Amino acid sequence: MRRRPSAAPIKPAEPATSADGTPYSAAFDDVYHTADGALGQARHVFLAGNDLPDRWRSRALFVIIETGFGLGLNFLATWAAWRDDPQRPARLHFVSVEKFPFRAADLRRMLESMLVLPGMTELAPLVQRLCDAWPTPVAGWHRLELAPGVVLDVGFGDFFDLMPSLRAGADAFFLDGFAPAKNPDMWSPAVFKTLGRLARDGATLATYTAAGQVRRDLIAAGFQTERRAGFGRKRDMLASVYAPPYRMRRYDPPTIPGPRAREAIVVGAGMAGSAMVRRLVARGWRVRLFERAQAPGTAASGNPAGVFHPQLSADDNVLSRLTRAGFLYALAQWRTLPGGLPGRADGLLQVATDDAQAQAMQQLLTAHEYPQTYAKWVDATQASALAGETLTHGGVWYPEGGWLAPAMLCRAELVAAGPSLDARYGVNVERLECREGRWVAVDEAGRVLAEADVAIVTAADASQRLLAPYLAAEFVPVKRVRGQLTFLPPGTLPNLRVPVCGDGYVAPSPVGGAGPITGATYGFDDPAEEVRVTDHQANLRRLAVLLPDRAQAFGDAGLASAHAAAELGGRTAFRSLTPDRLPMAGQLPDLAAIDVNRQRLCGGHLRDLPRLNGLHASFAFGSRGLVFASLCAELVASQIEGEPWPIGSDLADALDPARYLMQALRKGKRD
Repeated sequence: MRRRPSAAPIKPAEPATSADGTPYSAAFDDVYHTADGALGQARHVFLAGNDLPDRWRSRALFVIIETGFGLGLNFLATWAAWRDDPQRPARLHFVSVEKFPFRAADLRRMLESMLVLPGMTELAPLVQRLCDAWPTPVAGWHRLELAPGVVLDVGFGDFFDLMPSLRAGADAFFLDGFAPAKNPDMWSPAVFKTLGRLARDGATLATYTAAGQVRRDLIAAGFQTERRAGFGRKRDMLASVYAPPYRMRRYDPPTIPGPRAREAIVVGAGMAGSAMVRRLVARGWRVRLFERAQAPGTAASGNPAGVFHPQLSADDNVLSRLTRAGFLYALAQWRTLPGGLPGRADGLLQVATDDAQAQAMQQLLTAHEYPQTYAKWVDATQASALAGETLTHGGVWYPEGGWLAPAMLCRAELVAAGPSLDARYGVNVERLECREGRWVAVDEAGRVLAEADVAIVTAADASQRLLAPYLAAEFVPVKRVRGQLTFLPPGTLPNLRVPVCGDGYVAPSPVGGAGPITGATYGFDDPAEEVRVTDHQANLRRLAVLLPDRAQAFGDAGLASAHAAAELGGRTAFRSLTPDRLPMAGQLPDLAAIDVNRQRLCGGHLRDLPRLNGLHASFAFGSRGLVFASLCAELVASQIEGEPWPIGSDLADALDPARYLMQALRKGKRD
């Protein structure tokens, strides 16, 4: 049975050194690297031991998986070797895990103190970039795009919580960690079997130890292993090649696609489509974008402001882990936009509605021990000071939460795509057809609009129609949910500093001269597009509860009166939701191939389902478009390219557009 990721808090490493000044871990009573020279060990054992840089030359993508990040010295040495090699691969993807990561300030202090050592000075700019991008120590995978062509995925948590669900194909392994006597779990057969499941054919492995049991266990996991000359005082080390004598795994790792034109069709220019364009262009793709409206970001993405923050839960459930990953990845992406962030990421308050909820929030935060830069409890007095408004209860303060203008975000992401994007507005894609292995976008008159290797549907309102030939509507159960925002008069809540959320939300004025925004209603089976006074009243009554000191101003005796509410502006838009409130993001299933093997597949797993080559989806974000759009786009782009996925397969399965089909197949078996 697959192990569920632990909800245990991440315990950051504390900086320390041994008597000779070598970085030291008190938790394992061992040093982070040999006293004979960290950089020399990285180059001799892990680079030369994997026959690098020779093996990566002239490749499009080279993936390295490491079993312990520590101070990142192996990664830095690898990045430097890649930087200095004129025949380097176009894309270097380095994946590592760390159960006890350093805080950013501590990592910087430890690494900068080492730059005076022989050979380390050349790493100074790489150290600075790594430390600048180093993530908050919260559990899960973190994707850092450190330079064009260099990606680091670092997972914070236990190896056995993270690596078994990693979807990646490794070309080389750095088997590193504290000595087997100090940390035996990381040198166990279970670790080596996990690596074997991730290895591409011919993948290599190197490690500094030559312990006989390690060698025997590597051979048992499918690695042909030999001793080589060790580094420094180590007489021997081990070098291996993955070449099992028989098939030892059920699933092969993702493969890198063969040569192709690298052209994509994206349907929809909302938050999902704009993010998708950016992630493809970053990989060198040319994109044809089609939007039936006259501009990007006009449907639900056209709201003047949207708030964003992660979702917390006592058991750190799927939604919590997905929104954490999406929130942190989105922030990193937005901060690199031309013109900067189209909004504010300087704080958001999620306040309790009563004493019981306040107590539950406080207990949750105490149990999870989140870094205060991610989420922290504030009492009513602190919350009121942060908000600029008097609040009755405390709540959760997200220092990097905030608000953005979604339409401005869409435009900024499309501008960032540059000349690799061909955007066409006011054009409706009626259907997508597969012709001779290429995807073709066709309009209502049957005219071909474009053809490409890959097509991605990001327009949720058109998803059932466009996907109907390939996936029945019952397996794309998207519903439209009406939401109405209320625009408060200019000058209202002049002291409001940050968005405040509870049952509804209020955000400061997004543009000069406009008033704050509050909302939003949630109306199922409600197709009305006009702005309604009754919905303004519902929004204002919730606002009166959210800001009790303003209850008279926003209640029925104030703005919520029928006469006053009728004078307010607002906007109606439609969110798209699935029954489980999670997006549809990934590759579409191949129903024709599934039907042939239905009996076998009905007891299988999502990974068993055949897929349609080149057809993908990313839509149905509900009210969390800002948090989900970038992560879902990165997931789809990674799948298209055969790269490591940015989230584990446990989370990717929760987003899989084949999940409702899989449920039906399993139900058919039971029936």
